Formats: sequence, structure tokens, C-alpha cells
Amino acid sequence: MAERAMSEETMARELAAARRTHGVVTAQALGNLNDFQGAYRLQERVRAELGAKVVGWKLAAPPSAELISAPLFDIECMASGTVLADTALLRDGVECELALRIDHPLPGGGCTRDDVMAAVGAVMPAFELLCSRLPAKFSSPREHIVADGMGHGAVVLGAPCREWRTLDLDKLRVTLWADDAPVVDKQGGNPFGDPLLAVALLANHLARCDQTLAAGTFVLAGSHTGVHRARPGERLRCVFEGVGQVALQLRESAHNIKEHSHAGR
Repeated sequence: MAERAMSEETMARELAAARRTHGVVTAQALGNLNDFQGAYRLQERVRAELGAKVVGWKLAAPPSAELISAPLFDIECMASGTVLADTALLRDGVECELALRIDHPLPGGGCTRDDVMAAVGAVMPAFELLCSRLPAKFSSPREHIVADGMGHGAVVLGAPCREWRTLDLDKLRVTLWADDAPVVDKQGGNPFGDPLLAVALLANHLARCDQTLAAGTFVLAGSHTGVHRARPGERLRCVFEGVGQVALQLRESAHNIKEHSHAGR
């Protein structure tokens, strides 16, 4: 048992170091990891190594596969309008998502869409920046992807929209602009169909893992646009009709200068 704990401790240190530097772990780093239970334990160990606080969650449900999730940390949360100095944070792309803020506790299992409707206090437009620390990136074993926080680099949050209940979140028009040129302009596109359903699925998944979707956190409910490969110097702006917009400026050259402003939720 002690040998297993030491192995997990070493894996967590490597993942945390790669997360701090936006680096990549060695091909052997997660060699002893072969189950989801261990992968979720590693998420918590990495959080502790980083001294971070959980402020949100992301989820994915590939076809014919089990739903997976990862916590999002305060140290990787930015406000709209941030000037991003280190473009390594989105070396694997950027996605446009809705972030649903949980203002009231959700039931610990058996959570429904109606429960989520009552619990969500605001909806925010968001960018998710993708930065896998795995050598094979998203072709890695799914357990390794989970341990690596599902390739999460950072999240950029727009202003909260509190008058969202009259909107059809599954049918919103979303437009992504890069340097004032439209890159994506579409309606709907959420992989779960309904972002509220995604939150209910996540709440029930976390309950099975003896965790809760706590009030004060938010959920990235899935990409509406797919992955955009941004270039240094690019100005990104995403508009969710009826909700609002989120913006991000990338520097021309990547310097490890911390210029990230923390998002107020």
C-alpha cells in the first residue's frame, strides 16, 4: 500500500510541475496508472501540490464511453480582456463554452434538469484554453487524460448573465471572431444538446465519486464551436447571443510573464 502511495505521489509531482510550467511529462510518468479511480485520486493530489482551490468543473462524454470530469482551479481562471503572455496555455487550441454558475446546492445523486434550473444563478460566456501535458496528448489512455485534468490549461470568463431563463441555451447563436474576422458562426452545437442536462449529468457523476457540485462553483458545459487553433498576437472574441461576450488578447511572442487577472464570479 505504501509503495502504491509513493507511486501516486511521484506521478502527482510530475503532473503538477508540468502544469506550473506548461511542460510535458515523460512517457513513463503515468506508467503505473491504469484505472479511473487512481486518475481521480491524482487530480486531488495535483490540486494539493499546486496549492489550488477548485472553482469549477469540466466534463466530457465520448460516444459509448463513460462520462469523465476534471476540476478547474482558481490559479487558472482569468477575466475577459486578459492579455495572455504565454501562448503555451492554449497550444492545443481554444474552445467557446458556456459556464453555468451554481448558486444553490444540488442533490447528491438523482439530479434532474429542473434541479439545475433552480440552482444556476448565472451563465457566462467562456473560453477554455487547452494545454495537454501528455506526450500523446488526447490520443493517450483516457485514464491518463483524466489524471491530467482533461487537457485543461485555463478558463477565461465573461460577465455573468443573470437573466438567462428565457433563453434556449441549446439553440443559442455563437460567433467566434479572430482579429475581427468571423471564424465560427453557428446556432447550437453543444455536445450534450442542452447545457443544463450536462450539469445534471456531472452532478450525478460526482455523487458516484463521493463528491459534490458545490454552490459557488461553475461548470464548463461543453464546446459550442469545436477547437480553434489561435496564433500569437491574435485577438479573440466570442459572442453568445443573449448572454454576452468574452475576449482574449494573445501576445505576439510568448514570455513567461504573469499578466493574468483573476475572474470575479
